[in-house]
Parts: sequence; structure tokens; C-alpha cells
Amino acid sequence: MRRIATMLVAVVVLVLGAATCLASGTDGDRIDVIPRPVSVERLEGAFRITPSTCLVAQGPAAVEAKKLAASLAPAMGFSLELRASLPPGEKAIEMHLDEGLSPLGVEGYELRVAPERIAIVAAQPAGLFYGIQTLRQLLPAVAFRTTKVDDVAWDVPCVKITDRPRFAWRGLLLDPARHFIAKGDLLRFIDVMALHKFNRLQVHLTDNEGWRIEIKKYPRLTEIGSKMDWNLRHRDGAGPRCFGFYTQDDIRQIVRYAADRHVTVVPEIEMPFHTGAAIVAHPELGIAPGRLALQPPEQRWRETSGLIAPRPETVAFFQDVLTEVMELFPSKHIHIGGDEANINLWTNDPEMQVQMTQLQLKDAHELHSWFIKQMDAFLSRHGRRLVGWDEILQGGLAPGATVMSWRGEQGGIAAANAGHDVVMAPTTHTYLDYYQGPPESEPLAIGGNLPLAKVYSYDPIPEAIAPDKAHHVLGVQAQLWGEYIATPEHLNYMAYPRAAALAEVGWFAKEAKDYEQFVGRLRHHIARLKALGVDFRPLD
Repeated sequence: MRRIATMLVAVVVLVLGAATCLASGTDGDRIDVIPRPVSVERLEGAFRITPSTCLVAQGPAAVEAKKLAASLAPAMGFSLELRASLPPGEKAIEMHLDEGLSPLGVEGYELRVAPERIAIVAAQPAGLFYGIQTLRQLLPAVAFRTTKVDDVAWDVPCVKITDRPRFAWRGLLLDPARHFIAKGDLLRFIDVMALHKFNRLQVHLTDNEGWRIEIKKYPRLTEIGSKMDWNLRHRDGAGPRCFGFYTQDDIRQIVRYAADRHVTVVPEIEMPFHTGAAIVAHPELGIAPGRLALQPPEQRWRETSGLIAPRPETVAFFQDVLTEVMELFPSKHIHIGGDEANINLWTNDPEMQVQMTQLQLKDAHELHSWFIKQMDAFLSRHGRRLVGWDEILQGGLAPGATVMSWRGEQGGIAAANAGHDVVMAPTTHTYLDYYQGPPESEPLAIGGNLPLAKVYSYDPIPEAIAPDKAHHVLGVQAQLWGEYIATPEHLNYMAYPRAAALAEVGWFAKEAKDYEQFVGRLRHHIARLKALGVDFRPLD
């Protein structure tokens, strides 16, 4: 009977969507959770966490319970005891899996806080993990400290929360290709994004300015391609050197670390443009390779166009690269870029003109599409899905491709209406490398203007997408391109609090979004970021 009742509650939540009840009285009554849960019922009383509180969980639930203990341990100075059964008469935090909550999906959960017991229940481990993140946000900000606090007696307000995300893809992009991000800094970034219930991290591993992933078959990609000194984006001409790459062991550690936090790492290996670092290392990949090969590597950086020549040998080269990438990344989706290619270089190149004739292609747009289709077919044969920026629509979209719409929404609209999966990532609302205030009072950025309110206002499903095609919108992703972001402090400043706004866009129903109410919760949330040592832009 309990399962039937649970399913009925879940179905009601799904139908009502945003039937949310949030107290608006004193600070003690507030439920300042970000992203906002679907349904919150504030109850009387509080559960007090003390050193004698224990965790109760078994099997996969125990794996998640250990993560709660680990997250609280720095501030507590010890780890909460984990037990297999509920001790009689003792206060406890209990976690278990229940198939009856399957209507809430893989990531949904219920959190019930009573004076004597906290229960987190979900159909799948990911739901338990997100229930943990909500529970953490019900604690005082000192619980997020990375050093021991003097008094561990933390009150959790009594609530009943039923929650699930709106979208399956809630992502952020990092760009170590321009300014390399040390592994430790990347792992800390994953911790914070997981707190906000993001579940995709796209890592832009290659570009004109650097190749950041070890490929065993082609060691020159990192021996040469990781060593451009990229200091041109600083007002004073100085800045950190940008040398560096991730070894394959580094990648395995990053992927495992993210997976433990239910974050899928989506690798991006750029092609056919933004490949300058690869061409510097292997001139034979580029247009007119003989001329470039005559120069020493340090002189090739300014000479390469960044555009490969998609001859058969080049296709084989990048498929070799993708083979090693697939061995390292279990992600179903593999991003190959596909954007901003200056295909006029192919139009004006005699070799490429011959190739287009041989392939019976009418122009360079079709050659671009032909190249993308080679990668799409290759990835599909290995059970993966190609993702590319919306330029991959030019010349005809590859059959299995997912489109990431960045030049506004038109690419995503066209792809979704044609039956292709889409991730919405338009510059207008998701480019967190843009200024977030007057340029004269902000760190140097690439341009644009994207304040917090505009991020929060975004709806990833445009009205122009037919209702029966809306399910092709997998979700939303924000970009932190690295041309002007040289340090982890600057990275976090550009990300937060705007990423918190996007987290709510990806999780919560659009009909009940309330910016002023969000800002009220955010003013409490930034105390957590401060306790974690996360740099953020102060609220206006």
C-alpha cells in the first residue's frame, strides 16, 4: 500500500508540475534550496544533527550515504557512522531505494524531515544523491566549511519535498584548451556543479591554442600541441603560462570523480576547424601541408589557419583519436565541434576541389557535411552519439547527430522540428564568458552582456518548436570559454551566481519561476559558496 500511495503522490507531482509551497516568513522558516524543488511542504519542528546522529543505508544506497558523510566530514571533524539498520530510539538519517518512485525518473527523489528521522528515498542512486544535495542546503552554511567548526549541532527544518528535474541534460562547459585548468581545480569545480544538480560537464579539450589530452598513438599532439604560450588576453600582457595537458590516467580519474557525483563528462575534440594545435603538431593534417612542415613548430602557431583538409588520411587520423577518446570516456555523447569553419579555404584549394569532384559534392558546405557524417557513422558503429555545434546543419545533418544550438535558437528549432535531439546553448542566455556588469568595473571578458536576471529568464523550449517535437530538447548548457579566463578564481567568478540561475532553468518548471524569489534564496545560497571557498560575483 505504501508503494501505491507513493506512486500516486509522484503522479500528482508530475501533473501539477510546480505545486510548490515555500515559506516566506522569518529566516528560520525559509527553504533556500537552489535549484528550487518541485514540491515543498514546510512542517513543524526540526531535526538536529549532532555527533551521535547515524546514517542508515544498505547496498547502493549505502554508497550514496557515504557521500553525505564525506561532504559533512570537513566541517564536523569526523564522519557520521553508517549502519545497516535503524537503531531503536536513535535519531538517524535513512536512505533507501524504492521502485515505487519510478514515476519521478532516474533523478527524482523524496526527502522527508521529521524531528526524529530524516528519510531520503528514490528509485535510482542518482535521485538519492540529489536528495543529499537538497539536505545539505537545508543545513546552516557552516556545514559547508572545509575546516572543522566548533559547534556541531545543526538544525534541519522539517519538510516534505518531492522533486525531479525538468530536463535530462543540465550542463556546463569548461575550456582548458585556451587556458589550461589543473586537474585539482577541475575536480573542485565538479564538486560545486554537483551541489547545483548539474549532470553534464563538457570539456573543450582541443582548439587552435592547445591540445590537452594524451593520445598514445600520436604523442606529438601533446608534446608539441600543448605548448603554445597564450598570454594575449590580459590587459597587462602578462598571465599564467598555458602549457599543460591531461594524461590518460588524469582523464580516468576525472571521469571517475565526476561519475561518483552523477556528472557525465562529455569530451569535445574539435574538427574540422579549431584544430590549429593538431596541425602544428602534424602539418600533414592541414591545407598546403608542405609549406607548414618546413617551419619549426614554434613558428607554425601563427601560420596555421586552424582548418584541416578532410582528405581520407585526415579522417583516419581523427577516427584514431576518437577511438582512444571513447576508451577513456563512457559518455554516450561525444562532441566534435564542427563550428566556425572557414570553408572558403576549401573552395579555393585545388586539392579540395578535386576531392569535392570525386565525392560528387557541389560545394564546400557539402564537404563539411561529408566530413561530419564520416565521424557520425564512425561513432554510431561504436554505440555513441555525435554532438556538434549548430553549424553541422550546413550541407545536411548527419543522421545520428545531436545539435548544440549556440548561434541563437534557430539551429535548435530546425533540428528539433526535423526530429533530431538538441541541447540549447545560445549566446544570448548561456555564455558565461560574457560580461555580467559594466565592463569598466568587471574583469576583462570576451564581450557581450549577460546579467543574472537574463540567465534566469531563459526557457530552453522555444515556442517555434512543435509541441510533439519538444521532447527532442534534451536540456540546456552554459559555456565558460577560456580565452579570457586564466585562473580558477576568475572561472568561479564568471560561473557563479549565474550558473546557479541556469541550474534552476534546467531543473524547475518555467511556469512557476520567480526571479525575485530566486534572488531571495540566492542571498542565503552565496553564504554556502563562501564557506566552500568559491569565488563568486557579489549580488548587485
